[in-house]
Amino acid sequence: MTSNFQLFTRRIRSDWHYQYRALRTAVDWIIAIYFVIPLLIVAGYQYYSWWQTQPSWFSWLPLPLVTIVLYIFTWLGTIRYFVEEGDQLFLRQNDHWFKQLMVLGYRYSLVLQGATTLFLLAVFLPLLIKTFSFSPLEVLSLYLLTYLLKLNLGLARQLLAIHVYGIFFWLIRIAAFVGLFFLYEASVAHLREQVMYSWLEILLLLVLLVIQTRVRLRQKGAFFADVTRESHSRMRIVSIMLIQVVRRKPKPTRKHPVLFRRSQRLFRGTGANVGLSDFLAKSFFRNGTQWKMTIQFVIVISAAMFIMPGPIKIIVWILMACLLAYWRKLFCKEELTAPFLRLFHLSDKAKLEALQTTIPVLVLPALIFISLCLGISFFTWWGPILMVAAAFPLAYGTSSVFTSWY
Repeated sequence: MTSNFQLFTRRIRSDWHYQYRALRTAVDWIIAIYFVIPLLIVAGYQYYSWWQTQPSWFSWLPLPLVTIVLYIFTWLGTIRYFVEEGDQLFLRQNDHWFKQLMVLGYRYSLVLQGATTLFLLAVFLPLLIKTFSFSPLEVLSLYLLTYLLKLNLGLARQLLAIHVYGIFFWLIRIAAFVGLFFLYEASVAHLREQVMYSWLEILLLLVLLVIQTRVRLRQKGAFFADVTRESHSRMRIVSIMLIQVVRRKPKPTRKHPVLFRRSQRLFRGTGANVGLSDFLAKSFFRNGTQWKMTIQFVIVISAAMFIMPGPIKIIVWILMACLLAYWRKLFCKEELTAPFLRLFHLSDKAKLEALQTTIPVLVLPALIFISLCLGISFFTWWGPILMVAAAFPLAYGTSSVFTSWY
């Protein structure tokens, strides 16, 4: 390579080619002709019809629901620098080349994040203009606010991961996720009333972005973290397609787990299904990753209950119960493929009975908290009592639907 720009363009072409090959394994020409292309044509025609005639169900969608989707989008993705593990042999020693490679990768990420933000906002554009009466200037403000927040969050997560570890890292992330959501929601809600304040917020985010960029690009000791992040970004499409095939490497467990240290029985009875039920429940409650994901999920949905209108709340509540049941079923089915379980002769009937016993128990903690927040959002004394009581039949009902087959 005669220049760092040629090295960067080579890595960009390599990444594009790799993603293309990954997609080709899932979408061949038959699927493209008979499914993907017709779907794009129908979606394009439907989008065009939204501009011509506003659908009646547009009036059912509140602005906070759009805000939630945009906010979750700001937490997705990352800033890439296209560094590789082999760079430590030569390129890491050439400080000028290495910094220029990171700068080029950073600029590429700025363009890519801007394009994806523009695409998502374009999807909601008929709703924003036709239903919520946004002006072009207000749409531009919303775009810049979302785009700059996404970039700042991407850099902040990287800096936080470098300096903070373990449970404190996740606690700070959860607190930031909740706190920033209310700030973002308030900014979008008052976008039309206080346009000047929105532009001040955009200016503040721009200044913060410049500061974080300078700090991040000068950060020492982040090479291996950048390599790991780049590997995950490169393998994202492949990971999605192979999520049911590739098993993750088991993490080292505690010698004495925090929950159920004495391995006490959770379910009464005898038989293989009872033993499997105990195994599945303890596997979930001892899994830190599942707890972290559940806490984040519950906080977002519970906060949304205070924003959405009444009928939408009930629909979302039922849908979230179904999602929780399906989520727990996927986790349990993955656990049932553990290598040591293959040493025993376990029938599908025993596994199905274990799922039917365990999944409602795994769904209830999260659903009870969401139901409590839903009841409080009604601002009545009977709301929390009624919704928490209704969480039990809903948990068992949705679980029975998703466990009617193995």
